[in-house]
Amino acid sequence: MRRQQIAYWHALPRNLNLLAHLHLSHGCSPDTLTGNVMADYLGRYEPVDQMSESMQERLMPGIRLHREIDQFTDQHSVVARARNHISPDRRRLGGIILDIAFDYYLTRHWEKFSTEKRENTISRGYATIAMVASTGLSKKTETLISKMRMGDWLTAYGTLEGQALTFRRVSRVSPAVANLRGAEEEIVANDSVFEQCFLEFYPDLIERASKVLDEESA
Repeated sequence: MRRQQIAYWHALPRNLNLLAHLHLSHGCSPDTLTGNVMADYLGRYEPVDQMSESMQERLMPGIRLHREIDQFTDQHSVVARARNHISPDRRRLGGIILDIAFDYYLTRHWEKFSTEKRENTISRGYATIAMVASTGLSKKTETLISKMRMGDWLTAYGTLEGQALTFRRVSRVSPAVANLRGAEEEIVANDSVFEQCFLEFYPDLIERASKVLDEESA
C-alpha cells in the first residue's frame, strides 16, 4: 500500500474491490475465500488477534493471499501508468479509484476470465462467506456480511451508477477522501485507457495469486 494513502485507507469502508478478490479465490476452500474477500473488514470489525486460535488458522491463508494481491497491485507498473491518467486533484486517491474501477472492468470482461456466470459466482460467494462467519466470527461481522449481501455489493460496481454510488458513500467517510465524490468522472474520461490497463494487468494478477496459493498448499 502506498504510504501516502495509509491514513485515508484505514478510515475507509473497504468494499472497494471485492469482486476481484472473490474471483481470485476460485477453487479455494471456504475459509480461504472468506479470508481473502473479507480481510480488510476483519481488520476493522474483528481483529485477527481477537479471534479464536482455530479461526485464525482457518482464515490466515486467505488473509495472506489478500495482502499479496494488494501489494502486487500497488507495485505493478501498469497500475502506476493508469494512476498517472487520473486528474491531479484526485491522483493521491488514485489507488482507491482504481480499486473500484477495476471491478467495473472485471464485470465488463468477466467472460474472458471465468467460465462460470458472474451472478452464480457472486451468489455462491455470499453464501460461503455467511456460512464461514456463522461458525466462529462475531455477530457484528455476521451483520456486516448480511448488509453486504442485501446491498449486493459484489454486483454494484458493474455499472457507472453503482460506481457513482460507491464513490459518494466513500467520500463521506472523512474530509481526507471527500474528493472521491464524482470520481466516476475519471472512469468516463479515461475509459479506454483504464480498460486497456486492466486487461494488461489482470492476467498478471491471476498468475501471482495462483503462485501464492500454490506456495500455501506446498
